[in-house]
Amino acid sequence: MGISIVSWNMRRNTILQHYNALQCESTRICHVEGFVCLLLLSSLVACSGGSSAPPTSNSSLPPSSSFLTDAAVHAPPVVGPYDYNQWKPVVVGFPVVGGTYIDPVFGGTVRRLTNTVGKQNQEDIYGHHWANANGTYAFSRQVDVQGNSTLKIISTTTGAEVYIDQPLGSVPPDIAWDALDPNKYYYYEGSFLMQRDLAAQMSTKKKDFQAALEKNGGSLNTQDRSGRYFTVRYGLTNKVWDSVTDKIYIGSVTPLDQDGWVAITPDGSYLVNAAGSSPSPNIEHYSYPINHQTQSIGSTPTQFWGLCGDHGALVSATNGRNYFVTFDCADLPGVWRVDITLDQAGRTETEQITANQLLLPLSYNPVDTNSGHLSAVSKGPNQNWVFFDSETLTDDFNLVPTDWQAYEQEIIAINVITSEVRRYAHHRSRGISNLNYYAQPRISCAWDGSIILWTSNYNTSSPTGYGDLYGMAFSGN
Repeated sequence: MGISIVSWNMRRNTILQHYNALQCESTRICHVEGFVCLLLLSSLVACSGGSSAPPTSNSSLPPSSSFLTDAAVHAPPVVGPYDYNQWKPVVVGFPVVGGTYIDPVFGGTVRRLTNTVGKQNQEDIYGHHWANANGTYAFSRQVDVQGNSTLKIISTTTGAEVYIDQPLGSVPPDIAWDALDPNKYYYYEGSFLMQRDLAAQMSTKKKDFQAALEKNGGSLNTQDRSGRYFTVRYGLTNKVWDSVTDKIYIGSVTPLDQDGWVAITPDGSYLVNAAGSSPSPNIEHYSYPINHQTQSIGSTPTQFWGLCGDHGALVSATNGRNYFVTFDCADLPGVWRVDITLDQAGRTETEQITANQLLLPLSYNPVDTNSGHLSAVSKGPNQNWVFFDSETLTDDFNLVPTDWQAYEQEIIAINVITSEVRRYAHHRSRGISNLNYYAQPRISCAWDGSIILWTSNYNTSSPTGYGDLYGMAFSGN
């Protein structure tokens, strides 16, 4: 697989230099050349009974897609086969499940993974990993013919339904893949943390917490990348459980919002929650250190950010730091790398942004691009990467693109150490608003980042909330 660097442009890097004092480079157009992938499948059958175990590595995944790295405005096409208003699932030539197309602007290879046309999207996707430990399987929560929610396990390379009618448990949004074993996932059933073995089609009681397990927001990770440490919520607070010693740590964290999330960092060093009700620049975002020697949670949190809400992703980077990648919703819109160990209590916006790093400048005018979802890689060689789907609330159904801005309605990868930005595709989900949650792409990824996932309605307005699941292979190399 070869990468070619074609041209250079200073615009994005000049902006980043202004905020971060970075040495700047350029615009690059990169693409995959001459890569041939042979995939051998053996009796892949949708089943609710037994099946062979999944692959133990992601070597069968397709190569990473092409991308752009400039900061220019790239509007979607309004004529031709990929017309922004006409290219949709009902059009001849649109990919069937398992099929792909090349984004006509950025060059990313987009694969369709489900066909739920005519039904509302039920995917509880977002920042926690909707694909498994090695990117070979993904969850797909759908509506069956009786109108009931059902869980399917699908192949990320073919979209095939490998297992159907799998248990969702008592808190469906909080199902979660195991960090290490691509064949296992977790769900709650009353007071029990259940572990599902897909190949064996068996569920076992991993732990009885002696109290009903409560919803934890269905957003960020509840298990660290070693697979050992978990956070669960019961009695209205979050605890830490060591699954090796079967020890529940001393102390707890009260969520800032009972419908919100409390997450564990990928390296298992902190519990994090967001966001409180105080006004900007002091919106509560807290990190609590976890002491594995004393088996306790620190009682004094660090207020590490106060400039936006709870949309973001946690990164345990290769430099040993833990970051929350999120937005500034005040005067300097953009995606920011925020150090969760720095105390920002009572500080101004200027003081907070000076202590942190701008990764991607966004805008409010003439179009607000400072909105979307983020998901981060938790382990492996891609662990410095986060994925961002930008969401423009004014891009309604059937509108012709006008006043289009850089990074609008895109699938983007950002490296938190090098600040590299890769632009892969327009996600093409329209009619996004807070009243149409399932129209939002809500980007997610595998634990190792080998697959990026999102949902899109491709300008299909009926039924409200329709959207299918799409994927793209990723490599940070």
